Amino acid sequence: MIVLMKDVSKKGKLAFASLLLLFGLLISSFSSGPVIDCQCSSPEVTKTSQTSNSVSYSWNTVSGATGYRVWYYRVEDNYTSEVTSTGSTSIEYSNLTSGTYRFHFRTSCGGEASQIIIADEIAM
Repeated sequence: MIVLMKDVSKKGKLAFASLLLLFGLLISSFSSGPVIDCQCSSPEVTKTSQTSNSVSYSWNTVSGATGYRVWYYRVEDNYTSEVTSTGSTSIEYSNLTSGTYRFHFRTSCGGEASQIIIADEIAM
């Protein structure tokens, strides 16, 4: 009778291990999606003008771009502006209060987006 229990125990362990392996394969197929190679290039940004309370930027047209996203961060009060989505290749910010600003630019290409470019850090 003890031998029979050992055989059942081994079979049970084997069945349990098989179920764990199957479950692991099933879960891994859901948790790992396809690898997507992002082809969306970042814009090359140039400051075109600056006054005591305004700044303008322009950038190149990126092949495949569906638009551009631009925003700024003001260091002194940790303020982040709303993101401006545009199809244009230029932007002007006016009526800026004094402070240190970081201007961020990103290209959108359909469902992809480029790396964020911090084009400039300026004191107003």
